[in-house]
Amino acid sequence: MPLRILTASFGGYALTAAATALLARLLPGSPLETAMAATILSFALFTGAVVWTFGAGRALVVAGWIWGLALLTGGLAWLSIQVGGPA
Repeated sequence: MPLRILTASFGGYALTAAATALLARLLPGSPLETAMAATILSFALFTGAVVWTFGAGRALVVAGWIWGLALLTGGLAWLSIQVGGPA
């Protein structure tokens, strides 16, 4: 149970923060509109990550997926900033 709680809270937050940053860079529109849209989507993403973490059969497998996706989206967000420059 502690692995699920840590994955849901910290892993879900890491995944949500990274995905929000990446979506804000990739969505079309003005910077304000894309930031707002990405932030609104982040609530659904975090909720989905938490539900997935507690609903999955094996805690270790879902922890690997959540943390792996957080690292992947964080890396892509960092790369998009390095290649594209500031928004």
